[in-house]
Amino acid sequence: MGEFNKNWEFQKLPQANIESVTDLKQIAVNENEFEKVELPHTWYQEGNAYKGTAVYRKCFNLPQPIENSRIVLKFYAAERWCKILLNGIFVGEHKGGYSAFSFDITQYCKSNTENYLYVLVDNRSFEAISPLTGDFTIFGGLYRGSDLIVTSKICFDRTYYGTEGVIVLANLETNGIGKITLEPHVIKEVNQEEPVVIYKVYNPDGVCEIETTSSIKKTELTIGNPVLWNGKDNSALYELSAELKCENGIIDKVIIPFGFRNVTINPSKGFFLNGNHLVLNGVAKHQDYGNVYNAVGEQQWKQDMMDIMEIGANSVRLSHYQHPKEMYDMCDQKGLVVWAEIPMLRFTDSPVLFENAVCQMKELILQNINHPSICFWGIQNEIAMFGESQLMYEKMEELNQIVKSLDPTRLTACANLNSVKNESKLNHITDVVGYNIYFGWYYGEMEDTEQFLEDFHCENPDIPFGITEYGVDCNTAFHSENPKVKDYTEEFQALYHETVYPIFKAKKYLFGTYIWNLYDFSSEIRDEGGIQYRNTKGLISYDRQIKKDAFYYYKAQWSDSPFVKIAQTRFINRSEETITIKAYSNLRTITLYANNVAQSITADIGVFKFEGIKLKKGKNTVKVVGENCEDEAVFCLVDEPNQSYIYKDANPGLNVRNWFTDIVEEEKIFPKGMYSIRDSSQDLVASEAAMKVIEECMPKLAQQMRERSGSMPLDRILSHMKKFVTDQQCRELNAKLTKIKKITKGGL
Repeated sequence: MGEFNKNWEFQKLPQANIESVTDLKQIAVNENEFEKVELPHTWYQEGNAYKGTAVYRKCFNLPQPIENSRIVLKFYAAERWCKILLNGIFVGEHKGGYSAFSFDITQYCKSNTENYLYVLVDNRSFEAISPLTGDFTIFGGLYRGSDLIVTSKICFDRTYYGTEGVIVLANLETNGIGKITLEPHVIKEVNQEEPVVIYKVYNPDGVCEIETTSSIKKTELTIGNPVLWNGKDNSALYELSAELKCENGIIDKVIIPFGFRNVTINPSKGFFLNGNHLVLNGVAKHQDYGNVYNAVGEQQWKQDMMDIMEIGANSVRLSHYQHPKEMYDMCDQKGLVVWAEIPMLRFTDSPVLFENAVCQMKELILQNINHPSICFWGIQNEIAMFGESQLMYEKMEELNQIVKSLDPTRLTACANLNSVKNESKLNHITDVVGYNIYFGWYYGEMEDTEQFLEDFHCENPDIPFGITEYGVDCNTAFHSENPKVKDYTEEFQALYHETVYPIFKAKKYLFGTYIWNLYDFSSEIRDEGGIQYRNTKGLISYDRQIKKDAFYYYKAQWSDSPFVKIAQTRFINRSEETITIKAYSNLRTITLYANNVAQSITADIGVFKFEGIKLKKGKNTVKVVGENCEDEAVFCLVDEPNQSYIYKDANPGLNVRNWFTDIVEEEKIFPKGMYSIRDSSQDLVASEAAMKVIEECMPKLAQQMRERSGSMPLDRILSHMKKFVTDQQCRELNAKLTKIKKITKGGL
C-alpha cells in the first residue's frame, strides 16, 4: 500500500446531497464522528448497507516545493459519484464507480504547509450514471486506493481519461509484422519548449529491440516477426519505456507492458487467436470477495487467479464493469483471453446517461488498451430487460462505432437476455453476440438449451455467437438423492452443469461459453435458497473457502493437471443402504475402494458413477484412486433422512412448476394463442385488454410494467416478488389472462 493511502479519516453524511455540493460550507461534518481508515476502503456492511454521501479527509504536506512541479491526484476507483475539494476549493468530480481518474491539483496546493483534502463519495443510484440497476451490490467508497503523483511542469498527461499519458496499441498485422501505435499526451505551457519522447521497446527476454526519438505526436513503430502473446501456450509480453526529454534531460517516464497478437472470429467456426482456433472455456466473475467486499487487494487477486488456473479456464469475462488494472495484468501474464465491459445494464432516453456510458467506455479502453489479454469490448449487458426501441438501436450503434474508432483491432460484443428475439437489431450491431440463458432454472427445461442454440444459429448464420451466462443457484448446506430445480442443492447445480455443458461443447459454431459465475457474489436485492444478500450461482463460495462439486466437473473438462475428486462429500448422512458414489477426474480410469470392495470405471466425460455401493451402519470411509491421485470421503448410514439437507422456503410465492404434472395439463393452463404470465412484460403492455386484467389483479405491478416494460417474462418478474404476491394470486391472474387472445403482427 502506497504512503498516500494511509492516515485518512472517514465519516458518513446522511444529510448531505452530493449533487449540489461545490463548497465545504455545504456539508456539515462532525469532528467527533470521524474514524481513521486506510485505503482501499468501503463503508459497506452486510445487512446494514448505507446508501448516501460520505466524506474522506486527509491532511498532507508536499514532499518538495511546487514552483517547478506538477501535482496530480489519482484515484483508482470511487463508487460511484465523487467530488474533490482541496484547501476549500472545488477541484472537480467523477461519475462512474469502476474506472481510474485523476485531477491536476497543482494550482490548489500550498507549499511548506498542510493541505486539506476532502473527497465526497456517494453510492446511490443517479439517473446520469451507469449502472442504473443490476443484480450486484453497489458498495461505496474509495475502494481501490489513491496516489499523489509529483512530476515536472512538463509531463505526460495523467489526467487524460485516467491513463498514464501514453496510449499503446499493439497488433499483429496480416503480413506477420508487429505494429505499435503510440499516442503521447503531454502537458506543457504555451511558452515552454517542445519536448521529445525517447521510446525503448524491450522484448520478452528483456532485450531492447527498438530505441528511437520522436515528437510528441502520434508515432508508429514496427517489429518484424515478434514473439506472440499466444494465450496460455505462451503469454509473451513486451515492454515500452517512454521518456519525456527537454534540454535539461529526462523529465518524466512511464513503463507500459503490451503484447502482439491477432484476433478474428468466424460465425461457423468460432474464435481464432493468431490464426489458430481456440474454443473459449470461460468463467465470469465480479470483483468482490467475502468479508472485504469490493476493497480487494493483491491477496484476493492472486487467490482468484489461482482458482481460474486450477479449473483450467482459458478465458474470463470480467463483468459487469471495469475491473482493477492488476486483474488485467494477471490475465496478460497467465495467458487468459478477457471479455471486458462497461456497466451499461439499462438504457433510457436520457442524453446524459448515454454521455456517461460513452465516458466509461473511453476510460475502459484507453486505460486498458495495452493489455493483449483483452480481446472483446462489451458495450452492453441485458439492456433489453426493460424493452427495446429505435433510439436504443441507434445509440448502441453509435457506441459501437466509438469503440471501433478508439480500437479497430479488437472485437466489439454484447450480452443479451434469452428473451431478445433472434431477429432483434441488437444482434446486428456488435462483432459478436453473447446470450445469457437459464433454461431449466428461471424458465423451461435444461434440454431446451439445444433448441435455443440451433434456432439462433439457423436464423443468424452470419453472426458469431457465444454463451455469456448460464448457471443455477446452490447452497452447499442442501442435498438430495433426487435433485430438482429450485431445491438449491449442490447436487442439482452439478446435474445442471453436467447436462447443459455437453450441449454447448457439441456446437462447433459457439465461439465460447462463460459460466455464471465462478464465485458467489454480493447482491443486496437477493434473498433465496436460504442465503440473504447473495447470488449463489458460483462454483466457489463467496469467501473462496468451498469449491462446490460443479467446480470439479469443469476441472475434469478443462484442466490438464491429473486429479480425482469424490462428489457429494458434504452429503454425509444417508438414509439408503445402497447409494451411487460419484467422482470427477480428468483421468480415463479410476478405482473406488469402499468397505473392502474395489471397483474400477473407465469414462471419457470426466464423470464417474459407482453404482450399488452398500453402506454399513454408521461411518463409511471411501477412497478413489487414479494414477498418483487419490481422494477420501466419509458417508454415514442413518435411520432417517437428514431434514437439514432440505430447503424449506418460508415464503414460496410463485412456483409455476407445481401447477401441472404433464404436458397435457401444462397446455390447459397455458393455452396456445392466449396470453398468460409466461408472456413478456413488453407484449402484455401492448395489449389493453391484458393490462386491464393486470391492473384489476395487481395494480402496483401494472404500474411498474408500464414504467419499465421489457422482454422479461411476467412469471419471472413475479418470482422476484414472492414476498408480495401469493401463488394463488398468480394462478388467478394467469386464468384471467388466458381468456384473452394474443395480438399478432397481422392483428387478432
